[in-house]
Amino acid sequence: MNEQWKREFEEQFEEDFLRPWSQRRGIESIDRNSWIVLARVPLAQLSAVLAEKAVESRRDVLGTEIEVRGSFAFAYQLVGHNWSIVSKPPSESTLTERSELAALSARLGQPVIELGVSDTSTTVGYNLFEGGKLIEHFEGQEYEDDEDAQGLPTQKYILHPYPDDPEAEQIAYFWSSRRKVTVQEIGNIWDFAEELMLEYDAFDPAIDDTYLLGDYPKCGKLYWVTSRGYTLVLDSGQEVRSIPEFIRVDYFRFRK
Repeated sequence: MNEQWKREFEEQFEEDFLRPWSQRRGIESIDRNSWIVLARVPLAQLSAVLAEKAVESRRDVLGTEIEVRGSFAFAYQLVGHNWSIVSKPPSESTLTERSELAALSARLGQPVIELGVSDTSTTVGYNLFEGGKLIEHFEGQEYEDDEDAQGLPTQKYILHPYPDDPEAEQIAYFWSSRRKVTVQEIGNIWDFAEELMLEYDAFDPAIDDTYLLGDYPKCGKLYWVTSRGYTLVLDSGQEVRSIPEFIRVDYFRFRK
């Protein structure tokens, strides 16, 4: 790698790293294990619904101290985005049923997206709800596995997404009441999930409980809720920071 090419690459990487969070769309990172729910409403509207189910609700907790107890969730909205996000561990009990998410879309009168990404199991998937109904389901895997579609008549697709490795396969399962797709249109499981997010002008910022608390949450422990940002160390040793800008972050605790 010559020095000029190296500098140009570093400059492009830095520019991408520092692009405004308000302009970002799609899926920020697949290098994680995460499950979120997105609703195309202001945070105040989504939080009002969550508060009805919670035993404890706290608004605007960024910069304050909380005690993590039991089943909890954060809800937040980024500046420049029309979608609010519920980020929480997938093992918790709130908003995990499709019927509950469908009802949420009906009550809010806006689309709801359930999105899961896992680099450990190399899977990505989503459920799209509108008007009180599930209208689209997608599950993609880097290897063959049993897909639990819970009664949906999914179509199975075998993909060959990497031209340099023709033997590599991905498995995709898809069902939709609004469209049909071909193998070529799916192409790559990671790209296909991001295309849905781009279609709906939605953004998964890869911001979870660990980011907001600065550690993996432990029950009974006190944490400061902060937005520390992300740091990129360039080859020159220079550090640059990118800090997401929140409209607000709310905290909810639920019965298990």
